[in-house]
Amino acid sequence: MSNSNEIITLNKLLSDIKILIGSLLILDKATENKDQITTSTALDAINFRVREVSKISIDQAPHIEPIGLNNLSVLQIDDILIELSSPVPNVKKLHELMDSQLETLRKMALSEILNLSVE
Repeated sequence: MSNSNEIITLNKLLSDIKILIGSLLILDKATENKDQITTSTALDAINFRVREVSKISIDQAPHIEPIGLNNLSVLQIDDILIELSSPVPNVKKLHELMDSQLETLRKMALSEILNLSVE
């Protein structure tokens, strides 16, 4: 894959991560306000975007250098999808499952964009 194509894909990944984080914030507010319609919409958006982020991160995994020894460059979605499929997903658990992974992916994508831009 050429550098410009990789950068475009990584920028898409960053955009999807940003949207996913925004959807989590909307879910937080909807849950706090007991707004069932917005909660359902946010959960649907999170479900879709988690799959998109995972798909892009899997495609980019061979190209992205992981940050640290214990961090994976692919979003681990199995537990997230299980939580999302429960009748009443636990917002706190969703944050526990996603927050650090999304931040790690974001940092790796930014780092890789910088590396590719220098090449």
